[in-house]
Amino acid sequence: MPLKVPKTVLEAALGNGTVKKFRDFALVVLDGEGALCVPNDVWLPAASWANGRAPSGNRIRDRMQLLGRLDVLVTRRGTAIVSTSGAPLRLARLRDQMKRDGLDIGEWNFPAASVLDAALSPPPSPKHVGAEAEADPGPDEPLPTTTDA
Repeated sequence: MPLKVPKTVLEAALGNGTVKKFRDFALVVLDGEGALCVPNDVWLPAASWANGRAPSGNRIRDRMQLLGRLDVLVTRRGTAIVSTSGAPLRLARLRDQMKRDGLDIGEWNFPAASVLDAALSPPPSPKHVGAEAEADPGPDEPLPTTTDA
């Protein structure tokens, strides 16, 4: 039986793993080492980069090169090779996209729901609150009048 030699870093990094593309994200299952979800705007450039490079001959090195190019990702429980990373806002959007496409969010290592929910709806900054108060007089305040003299 001939040995299959990977031709690209992407093939070497995935091994016998798979990539399932959804509308807004990719589900990457690594050969026996777990799974991760990555937004398409992060996955596609990294996969394209890895598809154009020759493998080093060391599967772990190739995998770490590919994973190092992913700045936003969430791992499934039990994945040890990489951990969840990214800004809370990006992770919150990824969580909502995964929910919409029917994935069970309980299997994934997201930060606390309160952190992600706060990222989606941040409290108004004091600077904006003060500007709105100046522009919009309250019901008890008289409207400014102009006098022509």
